[in-house]
Amino acid sequence: MMLRTLSLLLCSLVLLAVDATAADSSLEALREAGHWKRLRQMAEPQAANPKDASAAYFLSCAKSAFGDLDGALEMAQRAVSLDSGNSQYHLQLGVAYGRKANKASFFKAMSLGGQYKNEMKKAAELDPKNIDALWELMEFYWHAPAIAGGDQKKARSTIDDIMHINPAKGYLALAELAQGKEEDVEDYYRKAAAADPKSYDAQVRLARFYSSDQQKNYDLAEKHAQQAIAIDPGRGGSYKLMAALYARQARWHDLDSVLSEAESRVRDDLSAYFQAGLEILSAGNDPQRAERYFRKYLSQEPEAYAPHLSRGHWRLGQALEKQGRKTDAIAEFETALRLEPDLEDAKKDLKRLKQ
Repeated sequence: MMLRTLSLLLCSLVLLAVDATAADSSLEALREAGHWKRLRQMAEPQAANPKDASAAYFLSCAKSAFGDLDGALEMAQRAVSLDSGNSQYHLQLGVAYGRKANKASFFKAMSLGGQYKNEMKKAAELDPKNIDALWELMEFYWHAPAIAGGDQKKARSTIDDIMHINPAKGYLALAELAQGKEEDVEDYYRKAAAADPKSYDAQVRLARFYSSDQQKNYDLAEKHAQQAIAIDPGRGGSYKLMAALYARQARWHDLDSVLSEAESRVRDDLSAYFQAGLEILSAGNDPQRAERYFRKYLSQEPEAYAPHLSRGHWRLGQALEKQGRKTDAIAEFETALRLEPDLEDAKKDLKRLKQ
């Protein structure tokens, strides 16, 4: 009887471990794909358990994405205190310090920057194959002043480490340091895509490169954006690129088609609508369509890193102004400023219309 009880207990423990692993895997997939709203929704109730290091880590990632820097730091510190041997937890703690450093005064930023570097080095020490930690160190060594520990030789040495682990990521890192040198950047992006034909990031970066004002090679941009969608149809970045391309070329049927696909595949991120509206505003060729897209964008909470609702109302106001609807435009500019009082461009537009 005792053996049967022990056996049942062991089975229960195994099932609990499997469930926890599956949950972590699901959360990690959301983090990797940038589905921050979904990640936050799943991680928040789990993080109510003060002993759940994994939930604290994932919630920190989500809070950081949404700009809650104090909350992100608190959760990352909790995760590390519960499991100091986890490389990813130290990586996220470093990210939290780094984000706060970017908003701090000079002397406070120096202190936070040192903590950022220490956490990234700890993450790489615990897991020498942690590419995200190595990438952060590469960026730090390349951009930081020498007095804060910057060292461009170390940056290039870190890229060598990345290249040995993942050649595609290594070429993307080289492209990062070659920004401004168009031929080198294109070459590195192409080498990254060749090294890993399933690299979503490589295809998106190629699409963005070819769609730039310097290149304007829309055929190649479309080709690589479509390849990115084929690799992962559940991520939003490639749809934004496609929407921008079609809007720029006034390919309205194709634009509505890709926007519909984006909304179907990535239901909680309507950024492609905002991007399309922005391109149309810039071209000035269909303000009614731009209005429709901005209203669609404003119909739900934006995804992390997407334009805030204040920006949506401001741009909607501009689309309405282009239609001669001055009163409606003023109302949108005022709404934008209620949401973001320091939005200077909206202030200027409102002042101009009220003159």
